[in-house]
Amino acid sequence: MLAFALAGAAIVLNGSTSKAAAVASWLLAGAALALSGHASAASPQWMMRPAVFLHALAIAVWMGALAPLGLALRKSRPGAIEALRRFSRIIPVIVAILILAGIVLAAVQVQEPAALVSTAYGQVFLIKLALLAGLFLLAALNRWFLTAPVEAGDPSATRRLVRSIVVETLVVLLMFGVAATWRFTPPPRALAAAAAAPASIHIHAATAMADLTVTPGRAGPVSVSAFIMTGDLGPLDAKEVTFVFSNPSVGVEPFKRKAERRETGSWQADGIVLPLPGTWDVRVDVLITDFEIARLEGRLTIRP
Repeated sequence: MLAFALAGAAIVLNGSTSKAAAVASWLLAGAALALSGHASAASPQWMMRPAVFLHALAIAVWMGALAPLGLALRKSRPGAIEALRRFSRIIPVIVAILILAGIVLAAVQVQEPAALVSTAYGQVFLIKLALLAGLFLLAALNRWFLTAPVEAGDPSATRRLVRSIVVETLVVLLMFGVAATWRFTPPPRALAAAAAAPASIHIHAATAMADLTVTPGRAGPVSVSAFIMTGDLGPLDAKEVTFVFSNPSVGVEPFKRKAERRETGSWQADGIVLPLPGTWDVRVDVLITDFEIARLEGRLTIRP
């Protein structure tokens, strides 16, 4: 809201006060996206937040200049040619910032090239990238073939440049519409994190309890670990721990895997394969003494 208020003030005010308000609005808009945007929440934030900030500032400069520049050229306002010269000088820097910041954001959000076609986020990114390539092409044509004739006072070149600026503006609006769909498409980074999230269960019995974790919590090869305690949350120096899994609903009979004690105090078994998603029966056999065993039983949901 403050950025919008400052932008409005920049329109109403004159001279250096107007410029200061415009710059402050520009910086605040970039900071707002860097602090609250979904991409800036990704790790490493020391890299993502500056990348979002610079990306937003570059977009604001380029897109914010199009309509005023087009109107000034169309109406042959004083200072229009000088504004065109300044815009032409700064646009290579803006494009470089957009590309570099975009590469950083895409590398973190997409993670691997296959995700560009296998995920909705990646497909939206490819559409936006195609529009951006068209925008860069238009900008290059304007700079190399139309700017010099317009500066020389060619009215035909000026009309073509104004039309090109209108097309650029429409492409930008289309890009914003495409990018808005990202709020409905989680990035591959988030999908990968969700896929790697563990499944866990707490099993409590009179003589023992276990906090059991399956990593990742989806069908396929997994690692199973458990912290074993007494029934009243005290330390339990078990002699042996065995994990038992079964899924009668899909015909998977019980199978056992003996766990090994880790330095952290947990018991862990690697290389276990849970071939199907669904609800699995899990049992933890805890050998307390040579003559006493606790069997802790529960049910665990495994994701696809």
